[in-house]
Amino acid sequence: MPRISLKLQYFAANLAVLWLALLFYRTNRYYLNFLSTRIEGVLLTQSILLWLAIAYTVGGFFYYWGRREPEPSHAYLAIGAFWRWLRAARSCLSGFPQTSALPAGVVSRQEKISILFLLLKFLYLPMMIESMVANWDLLAGIWWSYSGVMSLPRLEAFNNFLFPCLINVFFIAECALYAFGYAVESRLCRNVVKSVDLTILGWVVTLACYPPFNGFVSNYVAWYTSEDPVFKEDWVTGLARCAVLLCFLAYLWGALSLGTKCSNLTNRGIVTTGAFAWVRHPAYAAKNLAWWIAMLPFSFRAGWHREAIVVVLTMAFWSFIYFLRAVTEERHLSNDPDYLAYCKQVRYRFIPGVF
Repeated sequence: MPRISLKLQYFAANLAVLWLALLFYRTNRYYLNFLSTRIEGVLLTQSILLWLAIAYTVGGFFYYWGRREPEPSHAYLAIGAFWRWLRAARSCLSGFPQTSALPAGVVSRQEKISILFLLLKFLYLPMMIESMVANWDLLAGIWWSYSGVMSLPRLEAFNNFLFPCLINVFFIAECALYAFGYAVESRLCRNVVKSVDLTILGWVVTLACYPPFNGFVSNYVAWYTSEDPVFKEDWVTGLARCAVLLCFLAYLWGALSLGTKCSNLTNRGIVTTGAFAWVRHPAYAAKNLAWWIAMLPFSFRAGWHREAIVVVLTMAFWSFIYFLRAVTEERHLSNDPDYLAYCKQVRYRFIPGVF
């Protein structure tokens, strides 16, 4: 009976956190606006999240019931830490001013990892699903709008049809991998969370690159690039877009190399194969190179005067943010001996043989 009781507690904690998160997504103004992609009148991301919650509610029961020795879930550890912190805070307030600080070690390291990983799930899972759904919607729109694509000149067909279709496919595949990484943690998938970055800088520079935080940063540092560069001459546009496609192919290769371990700010096992056998941060390097290429039309239109300098400096700022992401990521992963061995094997962060 004690084992059954613990199983039910672990599962109940998961359900409580899961359905509270879903309730927040469906009532919070930001998420009502952000998760807004409709296909045939259905808010698709909200529907997917609901069906995932239902599937886990049913399947999770049988999963916990069938496990002999289930480990405490992240939700169970997080809720336990929260109530212990509340009791300690209450004691601290009742003893004030004699007791002016919470006792050390109220929340253990494992509990901090559980809390932060749940926060990552909460922030990133709906974001990845929404991005996947939105790109699917864009892909469908492009596909049906160019029904006579075979009759178009080759360059026009590439620039206006094939290129945007491939970019959307890349984003759909990448977001699907990351959505799976945030949704599923299993020893069978070899993606159990070993640690989460506990530093403020690591979280700040990572969140600054994603909604809604990147919108706040963009109020002060503008965004002058995109994924689809457009020059005056169609052949230059085609050449630039070929270069961008190669960059995003390398970017997707990085995500495919991570596989089920895809997620930010976590150590879920060190990957040393695929794109990571060449550089330590293939996705960051590829993404930033694509943005620098796509930034060139903005610079040309600015005439390489004062406005062009602003364009270059803002792109340099965002590249610096990604450099900080790489540095904080390495600092976090360096607590793992496997990563230290990997760094000796793969010396370069971004460009093989250079940097």
